[in-house]
Amino acid sequence: MASRRICLWLLFVIITYSVGEDTRSILMSLITDLKFQCANTTCLPFVHIITSTIMKCQMACLAETYCRAASFHQSTSNCELFIDMSDEIAHMMTDTDITTMIVIAGTRFPPEPTTTTTSTSTTTSTTTTSTMPAQCNTTYRAQTTYATSTGPFGLTVVDVNNDSKPDIIVTNVNSNNVGVLLNTGNGTFAAQTTYSTGAKPDSVAVVDINNDRNPDIIVTNLNSNYVSVLLNIGNGTFTAQTTYSTGAGPYDVEVVDVNNDSKPDIIVPNSGSSNVGVLFNTGNGTFTSQTTYLTGTTPFSVAVVDVNNDNKPDIIVPNSGSNNVSVLLNMGNGTFTSQTTYLTGSGPYGVSVVDVNNDNKPDIIVANSGSNNVGVLLNKGNGTFSTQTTYSTGSLPLNVVVVDVNNDGKPDIITGNYNSNNVSVLLNAGNGTFTTQATYSTSTNPRNVVVVDVNNDNKPDIIVTNQGSSNVGVLLAC
Repeated sequence: MASRRICLWLLFVIITYSVGEDTRSILMSLITDLKFQCANTTCLPFVHIITSTIMKCQMACLAETYCRAASFHQSTSNCELFIDMSDEIAHMMTDTDITTMIVIAGTRFPPEPTTTTTSTSTTTSTTTTSTMPAQCNTTYRAQTTYATSTGPFGLTVVDVNNDSKPDIIVTNVNSNNVGVLLNTGNGTFAAQTTYSTGAKPDSVAVVDINNDRNPDIIVTNLNSNYVSVLLNIGNGTFTAQTTYSTGAGPYDVEVVDVNNDSKPDIIVPNSGSSNVGVLFNTGNGTFTSQTTYLTGTTPFSVAVVDVNNDNKPDIIVPNSGSNNVSVLLNMGNGTFTSQTTYLTGSGPYGVSVVDVNNDNKPDIIVANSGSNNVGVLLNKGNGTFSTQTTYSTGSLPLNVVVVDVNNDGKPDIITGNYNSNNVSVLLNAGNGTFTTQATYSTSTNPRNVVVVDVNNDNKPDIIVTNQGSSNVGVLLAC
């Protein structure tokens, strides 16, 4: 046992040293194919969340003041956050599905609570001082706006130039390009750099698809009926697009490994074809022709999450024209069952799949654009779902995000309300029920919303594309 403890500790030190520079943007050390083997309840994770990438799991840990370690499950996208695992490093076991991450001591910014020792000739005193800024719960400052091209539509916020600061990537639907706004370091952003896409680019994902540790841009083009792939050259600049055919009207995109080959695949809802397409990654960032699966009418969004606890990510699609949501279970090799549907409100548009009632089963949260509410469909435990419970939002909610915004360990609901020119924040009351919305003003026609800490204060900020104003708005948590 002693030799095993020494070997594992040496492994941790070696990985910290060798990977630390590559992961300095996230300030964590990576231990692949090993997980914590918890022997007591104090070792158990204090938060379970679903994140689409390992980077988002790392960011989730760094956003929690007392997170010291995280485990990311590749097949389920489950991210587990831990408080203090220093005594558990010698008790790890092999699991090829899991990457474990450890916060490197002393590298948080703002810093962790620190211990200061002062000495005199006769006494030594120790004082613990917290350097964390005071929390302000869910209050957000008035937005700061940054110009885009015409019709900002799709949105994601990811560090693309390896400087530890998440950048804004936006599709400009009326300009046929994608804009990259680099984070200058305190949650402010540089003027956009644009790259050409197809016609009517409406959604974007940023994921490393060719295994070079540089996140690449993937865009759906509504009127061109293809997806664009723009590879990251290495400094946050991108190649010209390579295109892959889809069905009619590709509207959203997720990039997730669905066939367990460690290569992220493209999943896209084809709104004009009433199906979802799966394009497999061939291994170097190129993709096969799509395989399609029937959905309801006019699918506008997609989530890819394991909903039945079989370690295989499933497809969830809201169907705006059918007023339901489709669940297609993964059969194990990246093929999917026929859809099972569940009723929603009118015009379901955006979707998020996150455990909101702390039972380790991811639930469906859908923005019902025609009903001016969000619907919560709780997971019964085997990938089937209850009848929705609804909560009022503003007018025409088109996008929904589920993130803990007040640091209480419970994921909250955030929607962008296109006709109300605001965003809604509904706090989780603790058992998967939610409070009445609080709203925060945006510019005209907020189309898409992302919640990410952009100024490194451990508080998640709201970023929104304002389609009618041709800008993006950043609402910093106070």
